[in-house]
Amino acid sequence: MGMHEITALLRDNIASAALAIVAVVFACMLVLTINGVRLRNPFRRKVSSTELRFRNVFGMMGEERRQALIDSYCKKYKCNREQAMRHALEERDRDARSWR
Repeated sequence: MGMHEITALLRDNIASAALAIVAVVFACMLVLTINGVRLRNPFRRKVSSTELRFRNVFGMMGEERRQALIDSYCKKYKCNREQAMRHALEERDRDARSWR
């Protein structure tokens, strides 16, 4: 079957061809979604559970403000970034419990 015959066949059945293409694209998207395939960035660093919780708890703050909060806890407790986030979370939890 030559290219001319294939194009003639597609021209005659354009609706069927379009439907088949849409079905294949939909099936591919469904498979990717079900399998949870994501683009993996090899340069993306692993995020600790502390940092995830910190981002969730202080999510209403902008990124700049969150970094300033971490920096202030680093200076206050003379600790690293991870420990500073833990201190901020602990202090926030204590504060939340005091209002109950």
